Amino acid sequence: MKKLILLYALIVSTSLWTDSFSEDEVISKLNQFFELLNLEVYEKEKVSTILTDDFLIFEMGKAWNMDEFDEFIKEASKTTTSTNWALSNYVVSIDDNSAHISYVNDGVFETTDNELVISNWLESVYLVREEGELKLKFLQSDLVSRETKPN
Repeated sequence: MKKLILLYALIVSTSLWTDSFSEDEVISKLNQFFELLNLEVYEKEKVSTILTDDFLIFEMGKAWNMDEFDEFIKEASKTTTSTNWALSNYVVSIDDNSAHISYVNDGVFETTDNELVISNWLESVYLVREEGELKLKFLQSDLVSRETKPN
């Protein structure tokens, strides 16, 4: 009987154990976020599916929730014709229910004035397990450099 109880306890505890995320999954989720921010496909509702409800972005000295960031994107899209981000130098930390990733973000934006705005950021994202899925909870973005060139 003791063996049966121990076996049952082992099965129950094993089923409660959550798998950790891989570095590739964390990087993939981050890349998905930027793919969904591309102005050619941007829809707030689609981006929101990979964010926690309390998601925040700290950028340009401001804290924005997704509604505020959506307004910023809509305003920027009036003068921006395309967006392109190249993410690199990933450093990933993972535990059972969350992950942190820091990286370099090199962005190029084409404007309606036929200019290229080239920006370089150091960024950091905190992701959490929510209903079994990895979601972005927080993004910190620090602008390192920006230049504008004729296209």
